[in-house]
Amino acid sequence: MSSSQSPVEAVICKIPLEALWKSQSLDISRCGTPGRYRLMSCADFIDAGNLAIHEYVEFPECTFAAISYVWQGNTPGDLFDERVFNVPVPQDAAPGDPIGIEVLHDACVAAMARGATHLWLDRICIMQMSETDKRWQIQRMYDIYQRCHVCIVVPGGIQCLVRLDEETQWIHRGWTLQEAVAPRPESVHVLFSWRLGSRRARAGEVEGNIGEVTPSKSAMTSLSLIVDASTTGHISIENGETRLPVEVRLFSSHPADRSYRDFPFWGETRRVLAPNVGALARAMSVDLDQDAKYHSIWQSALMRTSSRPVDMVFSIMGLFGVALKPSDFGKGDRVRATIALAQAIMKKGGRATWLAAALNIPPSRQISTFPKFPRTTVSGKAFVKIAGGLLEVSLMMENEYPVAAALVPMPTGSMDDEGYITFTAKATCLQSLPDSPAGTFSEPARPAHVQAIDGSCWATEEDTNGVEGEAFAVIVGFFVGYYPGATPAHDTKNIRAMIVEKHAHERFHVRSYLKLSRVTRAWVQAWPERTFSIGGPALKVVEDLGEELPVVSVPREQYLNNPHSGYHNGVPSLEDQVIRKTRWAFSQKTLEQKYGNMR
Repeated sequence: MSSSQSPVEAVICKIPLEALWKSQSLDISRCGTPGRYRLMSCADFIDAGNLAIHEYVEFPECTFAAISYVWQGNTPGDLFDERVFNVPVPQDAAPGDPIGIEVLHDACVAAMARGATHLWLDRICIMQMSETDKRWQIQRMYDIYQRCHVCIVVPGGIQCLVRLDEETQWIHRGWTLQEAVAPRPESVHVLFSWRLGSRRARAGEVEGNIGEVTPSKSAMTSLSLIVDASTTGHISIENGETRLPVEVRLFSSHPADRSYRDFPFWGETRRVLAPNVGALARAMSVDLDQDAKYHSIWQSALMRTSSRPVDMVFSIMGLFGVALKPSDFGKGDRVRATIALAQAIMKKGGRATWLAAALNIPPSRQISTFPKFPRTTVSGKAFVKIAGGLLEVSLMMENEYPVAAALVPMPTGSMDDEGYITFTAKATCLQSLPDSPAGTFSEPARPAHVQAIDGSCWATEEDTNGVEGEAFAVIVGFFVGYYPGATPAHDTKNIRAMIVEKHAHERFHVRSYLKLSRVTRAWVQAWPERTFSIGGPALKVVEDLGEELPVVSVPREQYLNNPHSGYHNGVPSLEDQVIRKTRWAFSQKTLEQKYGNMR
């Protein structure tokens, strides 16, 4: 190892790759200075075969690529290059996978092809044995990704590259949301295993290019294209005059909640239009307004997990222009950090865009304008405790976003230290009903009765001006479903409202939510405005003790070989159309065996 005396930039580490592979360990804690920026030189790695780390006092002016990945990724396959090394971590920290030298090589090649000279990877650019350096780096993580020249997503982890048809944990990890959204959308790319050469590709209504990085080994394309492909379940690539449909499972591979007994019999029915993928696509969108994107960020964060609960707040605070001090919170302080983030957002004049982000999940009893918070783990997916066990959060989410111009914008206001948000919104008084009234819950323009998502039934009051009620329906907004490049045209229950109940003097909590037909728009617009203070009702309660619970599965509905099975009015839904098309897609592995030698 060598060092430089420059006060601005110093080479704190330069080690031959062969020596690194033999030692299988890299620790910069003895040569680095806490509270400094660090980058790895791509030219040294590719041309000289050295891993060289540069340290900077100020934010580096050179162009660099930032890597987005998961610490614990996919298990390597049979063709795995075993040249790897590790980075030591404290005993109480979660160890990451070994770092693959071949993956670093391809990342450097991809970075240099796009004009970057250096690489930023947290495992080698942060002093993992120094809590001081880690806290300093966390506060600057958003800046690093926002100011990178290119962001390279390695979804299967840093040990090996994966194919498009392999499932990964990348979209389930907390920090990767910021890493995808903070950079310029056009600068975020996915690096993956690929033996089909450079190709034109299409996902949904969006087209793009797959560019070969290392011949017959790897390729890269825009993250937005892969996210859209994960939304629809496949991507089609040009092959002469035809197109080949390729399965895409990187970010979504759930079995669908329905199956089809028709052609193609070999095609597994997988879930499409997944909420976690849709939320990421919207958060990255250049077309949606800022509040719709913020709502999608809250949605996406709720479907992710991390080794430390508080990191679920730190990992998104920069996206809202907020910088909390990590030293002010313990690793389990998710609720307190959430309140601090919401307070900071509202002090800046921001809106409560987290409302109705997960309306199918019971509200938190600690801070009821948020849903019950999911469990956090170092790997795997986000699960929430429900009656009977644990259910994956993404299976309870809606793939939708608010449109302020269609009804009302999300509310502005203030939040106190106990998590109560005070704001003014249109509302109408409700009376609780012990049972469902006779007849069905029709959707007239002025319904006399409504049923909440939690199954509770309520009578609406006609004239409630000045009434001090115990329960109200409070308008949140008008929501529409998401599809890449379009919006589904057959939405009906677009209007969202909170049902709030009084539990103390001038204090309310969220009981559940309402989905109202769009034909009620004139009615809800006529509701009078009221000021509420909503939070609690029990800030200090422990909602999940972390006990061992079974994972609850979702039943599947079987559709027979009948074009009208499961359809309303004989018209297939957008989801059914996409599912059927995706079942014809081939695995990448199969296509590579047949077309891999065609350039």
